[in-house]
Amino acid sequence: MSEQLDRIDLQILRLLHSKGRLPIVELAKHVNLTTSPCSERVKRLEREGYINGYHAEINAEKLGLDVQVFIHIRLDQTSFSIFEKFAQAVELLPEVEECYSLSGDFDTMIKVRVKSMKAYQEFMSSKMGTLPGVIQTRSEVVIEEHKTGYGVNPELIS
Repeated sequence: MSEQLDRIDLQILRLLHSKGRLPIVELAKHVNLTTSPCSERVKRLEREGYINGYHAEINAEKLGLDVQVFIHIRLDQTSFSIFEKFAQAVELLPEVEECYSLSGDFDTMIKVRVKSMKAYQEFMSSKMGTLPGVIQTRSEVVIEEHKTGYGVNPELIS
């Protein structure tokens, strides 16, 4: 895929990754284009799926959502459809920020964000029990966050 992108496309992706609200006029100046061709490139990058969307980075701590927990989950694999059912159920839980299927000892992992340890305990006792196929969990509470990412870092693209 990256063979279709030239140096300017990559510059645009890098800039939008770090400054998603950068106006087209400013973006065009940074990549040495006029506004119209720059706008067309951005629209093409969106249309071709290189840009999935634009998002606000919300400060969870300001909202009182201080507790992050990674929960590793083993599923009952007697039915392969359990993975799909689990993923659909997780979509409905606002506390779950991320969900991944894994290889190894656990089948899936979710990242949960809540206001307090009490809220985490309530999540575990009331909502985890409603998720289909869960037979074992292991939780890891985040002590401190050192680096977070928001999508693929364009610096990785050559």
